[in-house]
Amino acid sequence: MNPVEATFVPKKKMTLEEASNEDTAKLYLETNELKEFLSYVDKHRNIIYRTLIYAIAFTGMRPGEAVALKYEDVDLEKKVIHINKTVYAKKSIRGDFELTPPKTAGSIRSVDIDNIVVEKLKQLYKWREYREWAKSDFVFGDKEGIPPIVKMLNQTVRRIGALTDINKQFRTYILRHTHISLLAEAGVDLNFIMNRVGHKNSDTTTKIYLHVTSGMRMAATERMHDKFTELLEE
Repeated sequence: MNPVEATFVPKKKMTLEEASNEDTAKLYLETNELKEFLSYVDKHRNIIYRTLIYAIAFTGMRPGEAVALKYEDVDLEKKVIHINKTVYAKKSIRGDFELTPPKTAGSIRSVDIDNIVVEKLKQLYKWREYREWAKSDFVFGDKEGIPPIVKMLNQTVRRIGALTDINKQFRTYILRHTHISLLAEAGVDLNFIMNRVGHKNSDTTTKIYLHVTSGMRMAATERMHDKFTELLEE
């Protein structure tokens, strides 16, 4: 018998101090930073990468999940994206990939999309039709119908990020983390956010959520203090 077969390593509970440190703020873009970054994204010449970046930032999809999307997964009328696969490319060679199930069973989900994403996708569809690109099952297929490499998408995000004045490490996952922060800032429940981004549990998601919401509570406390002070002075 294996004496350690039924053992487990308990996870260390996160403290509010850990969730509120400066390192957490570097994981995502603040609203003004996202606005600045997207202003440079809009100038990028490749419509596929432009649309991909918007889709990830406004849905919280993993890069591989976004690249793997097929037309049958996207319902623009109902404004829903069905996520049920991801791209696996061991050598990061264009066209050399396979579609695999998502990271976990909880990653299979349906995500409501905003009108911003709907319009971006419609523009991409029209562009493909106007340019007479090859027919493809993939939403983000290029002129030959081949979806982009996640590594190239990552490099594109880094290059665009370098054009900004933002001092953060740009990679595709900063877009996913930014989506989490936007939902937290909007007052969306943590469990809903977890389900939306396909996380059963995640230290990173929790850390970002607590960091954003703790800042909101501090700001709310200051506003309440100002209001109460104003009331007593009348």
